Amino acid sequence: MSYRIQVQPEAGSDLRTLAPHVVLRLGQSLAEVAEAVASGGHDEHREVRVGDCVLQFVVDHAHGLLRVTGVDGGAILAEARA
Repeated sequence: MSYRIQVQPEAGSDLRTLAPHVVLRLGQSLAEVAEAVASGGHDEHREVRVGDCVLQFVVDHAHGLLRVTGVDGGAILAEARA
């Protein structure tokens, strides 16, 4: 079974404030996690870290999804929200 990646609206909004290269690196890391989960491994971690950014997700085995629930972009997101 392959797993799809679903980004919750608030997390998507936060991702749009980050630099494109950071989003690409987060996406690549999350895709690697999805592949590992699909092959039966890597079920214990619930976040992906790239530099100062942390992407939180949950694994929904019933629907074959990795749901991105939050993004902590550190100072970048704090400045964008101010």
